[in-house]
Amino acid sequence: MLLTASLATAQRAPLARLNKVLDAPTRTAVLAIIDSARVAGLPADVLVNKALEGAGKRADGPLIVAAVRSLAGELRRSRDALGHASRDAEITAGAHAIHAGVAPTELTQLRRSAMGRQLTTPITVLTDLVSRGVPAATASTAVLSLERAGLRDAEFGAYQRSVRQDIERGADPAAAATTRARGAALRHGGGTSFVTGR
Repeated sequence: MLLTASLATAQRAPLARLNKVLDAPTRTAVLAIIDSARVAGLPADVLVNKALEGAGKRADGPLIVAAVRSLAGELRRSRDALGHASRDAEITAGAHAIHAGVAPTELTQLRRSAMGRQLTTPITVLTDLVSRGVPAATASTAVLSLERAGLRDAEFGAYQRSVRQDIERGADPAAAATTRARGAALRHGGGTSFVTGR
């Protein structure tokens, strides 16, 4: 009972902070979006953090509301793409991927190849690739190929670091992502599943 009470208090704390950092109109609008997301079964805590981030950056109220509303939409599209049984962490990672420019259909393909596996790490790697200049379609193809090859989270992390280092050394982002993915798949025994295009 004490643990349950502590968890409930911890969950209420960020919401209580909204009362302190947002003006009344902004707070009302943000809370409405958060409540709607919670009713829909979406990870509402992510929206609270988004609002707090905006307040910390001293963004105007309308900008905070727009950012929270946009994220709520991305969470919804992510959940629709990944499936309603997806974990909150997966849905959140998927929302970030969609925001970065990844098509929801790419997330759906990734889910179909996952065989019930947790996808938070592969999706996070996908988002990082896109943020580093890898075209979304190329990044999706690379990550999907690695998922089909059966790479574990640690191996996805190693792949991510290798691509980052290649790009920092001046390599073309698309070429780095593709070449490293092909090599990782071959080392894992899944090289024949690698597809370079649609």
